[in-house]
Amino acid sequence: MKNRSPLTVCLPLALFIAACALSVPTFVIAVVWMTIGVMALGHRSLESFPSTGMRREWLRGYRAAFVWFYHLAWWPWYMRSSIRGVGGQIGAALRRVKKSRGKGADSPSDH
Repeated sequence: MKNRSPLTVCLPLALFIAACALSVPTFVIAVVWMTIGVMALGHRSLESFPSTGMRREWLRGYRAAFVWFYHLAWWPWYMRSSIRGVGGQIGAALRRVKKSRGKGADSPSDH
């Protein structure tokens, strides 16, 4: 895991605050993004996430909130295998629907 600077870890929170202050639509998008992150990741301790290359004091106290927010902002990275699985299921279902429509158009009962 590559080392992350304190600035890199604090950046998602700064972007979230800027998005919330910018306009109502970006506020809604930011809140929805983080809500999906919370629902996708559930309750996990910071130790269950991959190491961010930060010193141990970043995992305790007020600094842990920045690290926690960093992980929540990157929720698609942690859910990538689940997202791929769901995407594969959706793709397979769409292919089945397309195939069944293609067969139905060629049947003599439609003419």
